[in-house]
Amino acid sequence: MKRFAEFVISLALAGLIFYGLSRHFDFRQTMEAVRRARVGALLLALAFVVAAYLLRGARWRIWERSLSYWNSLRLILIGFMGNNILPARMGEVLRAHCAAAKTDRDRGRSAALGSIAAERILDGLVLGVFGLVAIALVPLAHRLDWLLLLPSLGFAALAAVLVFSFWRHAWIRSLICAASDRLPGRLATFAREKASAFLDGPRPLGTVPRMLYAIAATAIIWGLETAACYLFGKAVWNGMTVGAALLFLVVVNFASLVPLTMGGIGTIEAAGPLFLISSGVSAQFALAMVLVQHAAQYFLTTLSGGIFYLAGKFHRIPVVRPKEGAMRAAALAAAPSAPSAVQESGAKLHQLSETAELMQEPRNEIQLSIVIPAYNEQARLPKTVLETLRWCTGRGLAFELIIVDDGSRDETLALARGFEESDARVCVLARPHAGKGAAVRSGALNAAGRFVLFMDADAATPLDEIPKLLAAVETVYDVAIGSRAARGPGEAEVRTSVHRRLVGRTFAFAVGLLAFDGIADTQCGFKMFRRDAAAAIFSRQKLAGFAFDVEILFIARRLSLSVAEIPVNWVAQPGSKVNLVTDSMRMLWDISRIRWMHRRFQPSAPLMESAQRPAMSNQ
Repeated sequence: MKRFAEFVISLALAGLIFYGLSRHFDFRQTMEAVRRARVGALLLALAFVVAAYLLRGARWRIWERSLSYWNSLRLILIGFMGNNILPARMGEVLRAHCAAAKTDRDRGRSAALGSIAAERILDGLVLGVFGLVAIALVPLAHRLDWLLLLPSLGFAALAAVLVFSFWRHAWIRSLICAASDRLPGRLATFAREKASAFLDGPRPLGTVPRMLYAIAATAIIWGLETAACYLFGKAVWNGMTVGAALLFLVVVNFASLVPLTMGGIGTIEAAGPLFLISSGVSAQFALAMVLVQHAAQYFLTTLSGGIFYLAGKFHRIPVVRPKEGAMRAAALAAAPSAPSAVQESGAKLHQLSETAELMQEPRNEIQLSIVIPAYNEQARLPKTVLETLRWCTGRGLAFELIIVDDGSRDETLALARGFEESDARVCVLARPHAGKGAAVRSGALNAAGRFVLFMDADAATPLDEIPKLLAAVETVYDVAIGSRAARGPGEAEVRTSVHRRLVGRTFAFAVGLLAFDGIADTQCGFKMFRRDAAAAIFSRQKLAGFAFDVEILFIARRLSLSVAEIPVNWVAQPGSKVNLVTDSMRMLWDISRIRWMHRRFQPSAPLMESAQRPAMSNQ
């Protein structure tokens, strides 16, 4: 009800502001100026705006290192979208809520909000400097000078507080704890925890190099935005100057900080023309500039942020209030409990122990390490693990099974721990959520077997395909990869949808164009390595997302390792974590960077000896 009231108040205030503008501006002349705007200048201005947002995605990662670039960019646009459609700048809270699901598991919403606050302080600090330059270049009424100076001084003070929080971090924490001790109770404890987490958010920014990088990136971002404002103004008025563009930029962005309206609707239209007219711009052109610039920014961020919010399934991130959580826990305690996923898998594991021997002590020499990355896989992981234990035990393999939990939010980690406690051949690695590539890298670098296989938790490739890959790496090859691209009748059976086949072929074409050619299917989650080859490849791997398959094969080729591509049977399984739209875009971006990331690649001398083996082969 409170949010609805704020929404209504915001709309009412915006309506009142526009009504007041209609009393002082000739909207007919303003719309005529908008209609005659130069399309070329507008498109170029929009390109500068897009470039600024792309750089914002890179800037946040200077101190929020657990985020990938793709997640950083998406979250920033989601935050702007939230500010546009929610009152009181609640987009920052929405962004923090979504970011908590993408950063390390010990950094919750309060820490993410602190990180975002640091970003806003840097923005305000640089805008304040730009504002001082604008005042020096453009003569304004004295009272308008002060209206720009006050927020500039305010952000300078906030920047000083931010630096002080880095310098005296421990002292501030001790003050918070002392205050909490003087006011005992749940509310004080809650406030202490939130304040402490909020301080943790911007703390990675507290080194001189990172602070300098962040300030430099912020200056470049607002330089791009200044160019955009200049072009927006030039599109409707020939007399636009750099000084007026700086003034335009600073005023509209300071006005957007006013929490009374959504997305600055009304406040920007009231403040922007006031300053521009004072600097010498005609009334109809001043309002036209502001309307064009604000509309472009508003629709760009709202549309892109909305797409990322829905396509990325951020709207499904649960929000449980403390009271609701307590009521739900009480209801569950009172109701008869159904068997959990952990209990069900435990029962199945007990059944397995009656037909196959579970190991209580690890073997000294391991032939095969099997790595399974798992992210929210409580529905599919138990079946895959049980089948793997049964299959490997039945064939007398000396093996270990490494389950890497990638920061799951369901019972995946608890299930994996249960298997680890029951069988010494199962090892569980738990890590913050970063992506499939990061999970596989952790598992492969911790593997002890002579050969290392990674396979997906959905077991889309049958375990009976393991001997094919094992035979290849035991004889000639350093790497053997499963391939769904059968080259002859009867070689392999692949069951999947037509659109996934089309996406796969398109992606393979992009890999050949941007990274390397010669491999028909780089993305099958069924790959085996000699242990030395796995150590050499995965120690150099950098990508954390789904495109890591391309990167590790690129590294293998650079190391002159021999690779066998072996057709395998494969059946698409329900519950895929890959979003064909957003993940495909991110994967294309990642593979376009592989050559650049490894431009200084220097293979070590022992690996160069592998050049005597076949470099690449289709078996």
